[in-house]
Amino acid sequence: MNKAKLLSGSSLFCELTPSELENLAQQAQTRHVKAKQIIVAQGVCGDEMFAVIHGRLKVTRSNEEGREITLAILEGGEVFGELAMLDGAPRNASVEALEDGELLVLQRSAVDQYLDHHPHVMRSLITTLCERLRSANDLVQDTLFLPLPLRLAKILRQLAHNYGQANADGVRIDLKMTQQDLANFVGASRESVNKQLSHWEEAGFLKMKSGFIQIIQINQLPS
Repeated sequence: MNKAKLLSGSSLFCELTPSELENLAQQAQTRHVKAKQIIVAQGVCGDEMFAVIHGRLKVTRSNEEGREITLAILEGGEVFGELAMLDGAPRNASVEALEDGELLVLQRSAVDQYLDHHPHVMRSLITTLCERLRSANDLVQDTLFLPLPLRLAKILRQLAHNYGQANADGVRIDLKMTQQDLANFVGASRESVNKQLSHWEEAGFLKMKSGFIQIIQINQLPS
């Protein structure tokens, strides 16, 4: 496992030289996590950032009524937790392990020391903030203006692109999900998602089995 290579996946560290990355990586620790373990909790302040060595995690946000929406799925090589670590503010989302995995953990003290000597990296941080703001705006726009069939078809295409395994019947999404998980992705009720999936299954566009989705005719999904 190359700690320096993992850290280079963060916009905070992408401009470091290999030797600088190695020095920073020496201060990072590894942490094993179990499936369903909460890594960071929304609303709780944190002083750590993380890189995924292996395993999959989901990023979620919930409101005061407990309604939850899924923002992203993270896997090996991806980095999270930088922003709350830097400004000391409460985390704006929760991250939960979907399966057993391993993380690389870096403390704020090490990052602060690095930023003191590399102030130019703040440009990269601004870029990261802009990218995340655009993603959040896209999610809000889809939820407000796209009907459920289009939102659901869009997320199925994204999941097929990121986690799809081609086979004789089309593409199998290699990510076990409940219908509630899908509902959280698109900001809808489980019942409405179940109804739409059943309609597409009857039409022969996809089939669901044991928590996995097999997309048979991806071009037939609305766009």
